Amino acid sequence: MYFEYTQEGTLWVVNEQWFGDVIHDFAHKYNLPLENITYHGGAATLKNNYDKWHAIHRPNEGKINIRSTDFGRWLYTKTNPYYHILKFPKEAHTNLRSKKFNCLNANLGIQHRIVFLHYMWKNGLLTKENIENNLISFHYFHTLHYPIEKQYPLEQELKDMLPIQFDIKGDWDQVYAKIFEKDSDLTDWNKTGDYTYLYDDCYFTVTTESGECPQLCDQFGYNVKLNDHFRPYHHEMFITEKTTRPMLYLHPQIIYSTSGTLEYLKECGFKTFSNYWNEDYDNEENGDKKVQMIMDVVKELNNKSLEELHEMYWDMMPILKHNQDVLINSEVDKYSNGVFPLDL
Repeated sequence: MYFEYTQEGTLWVVNEQWFGDVIHDFAHKYNLPLENITYHGGAATLKNNYDKWHAIHRPNEGKINIRSTDFGRWLYTKTNPYYHILKFPKEAHTNLRSKKFNCLNANLGIQHRIVFLHYMWKNGLLTKENIENNLISFHYFHTLHYPIEKQYPLEQELKDMLPIQFDIKGDWDQVYAKIFEKDSDLTDWNKTGDYTYLYDDCYFTVTTESGECPQLCDQFGYNVKLNDHFRPYHHEMFITEKTTRPMLYLHPQIIYSTSGTLEYLKECGFKTFSNYWNEDYDNEENGDKKVQMIMDVVKELNNKSLEELHEMYWDMMPILKHNQDVLINSEVDKYSNGVFPLDL
């Protein structure tokens, strides 16, 4: 029996039970051998989460098979059916760029992006000058509800500026329609659109990934029991196009995501940028300390001149080319066990 869910999520709950509980109970009810069940997900930490859960809650039972695929790595490999329509540079242009960094945040329903917005404002990175000198989007819509604002309130002056939209304009329906506009019969603009206009005009990317950040494992704010149940074993990590697209476009990046993300990328063969800025934020488990450490790095880079960033960018070009090469030549077979090849 094969269960597949390769989207961004491992917090699936059925009747206040994690999917592991539900599958185990299902197997026992119908006398299915656990070893004959495979669960395929999209979280890099899925097997580790399952093993921790099993040790705590089902230590005397067998295990199901766990597979996971990094969607973002799979998306840009040469073996992917999308590859022939991708547009990306083999060589970076040598012109001086007019902006310093990009930071794109479409779906603020992913709550740690509200935290990031809160800290960007707190650290003076959303002044009129910084918005004009960088490529920043926070698609915050006043008609939507963001529960974490109770903990990380947004000042009224900031709210009056929102949404900040440098490229895609409009309300959420219009933004959503553009993001998921069909790019071909295979895919959509969000995954395989031409983003040259973005990466060609700035020097580094500030990525807010989909994976939760440390203190935000309280995804069930309304249910203390569920929060307490998840905390001992749950650690979410997703490698989506938000992380791999900058690699494809020869861009260095700072990644706001689950602690250990940079370490995981290095295990996959990629190189990071600790020779150019402090990457200790990747090891920090305290969410507020982590995001402030990232702000310190962004401010340090933002205070450099375009000429200084230009020199740094070309100095790190061997790393950027290495990462692009590893990405497109990765052996990430989403269906390596031969089970039916569903698309996303």
